Amino acid sequence: MNQSPHVHCFYQPMKEGIREGEKKPDYSIFDGSHPAFTKHSAEIFFIKEVLGHAYQEECSFELFPNQEAIKYSRPLFLLRDPVGTWSSWKKCKAAGKEGWEGICDLNLFKIAYQHTYDTFINAKPISDQVTCLTREHLLKEPRHVFQLICRRWDIPFTDNMINWSKPFDVNSFSCGEKQRETSNGTQYDHRETFNRIQHQDVKQSMAFYAVENNKDRWQESLVTLEEREEIEASLRPLHDKFAAWSEEYYPLETSLQSA
Repeated sequence: MNQSPHVHCFYQPMKEGIREGEKKPDYSIFDGSHPAFTKHSAEIFFIKEVLGHAYQEECSFELFPNQEAIKYSRPLFLLRDPVGTWSSWKKCKAAGKEGWEGICDLNLFKIAYQHTYDTFINAKPISDQVTCLTREHLLKEPRHVFQLICRRWDIPFTDNMINWSKPFDVNSFSCGEKQRETSNGTQYDHRETFNRIQHQDVKQSMAFYAVENNKDRWQESLVTLEEREEIEASLRPLHDKFAAWSEEYYPLETSLQSA
């Protein structure tokens, strides 16, 4: 979120390989071949990847090409309340997003949520730098948790990680070249990826918690009783385990006076 001119964020770089018709994840961020590394050498990169939405390939692809990628990237897995997450899928569909056919497929949602959990479980034994977090735990004390995350990643914490001076801007993200050739010869404009995530509440907010702690989101009404019961039975236990681990990795009572 425009934290620093020396910090760049990739949004869904691996999944874009699947969306571009190559039918396989784009792992160039792990082997250093992504063009952004050449343009911004010796700088910090954050990679945000989201499983889902419209096709099963997007919900269950492998996030890491090998164990070295897990060790190298020090991944942080994030889960949100499953009912709230499902409501966001339905909100996107209700908003009439073009090309999002199937986004309201509950089975696909369950696959994506379960695969996120399973990937963490499989990655956890590989490195002690693999951690997880729930959005709800983060929102209890955003500043404190962000400080703990930065300490784990060996990067300096700054206030503008949770309070920023500019509205959400596509130019605050690094997406390498604006266009690049794909295997089928088409051109892909990465700016479209970032335009998709410029939600109004993010654009207008100047703080992380003002966006994420919005309690007036109307899409909760889109979740049916049957969907809620199914999600609670199948996915709630996964979220609860993440919640317990969140306190282990990022304890809220830890003193940061020495930070």
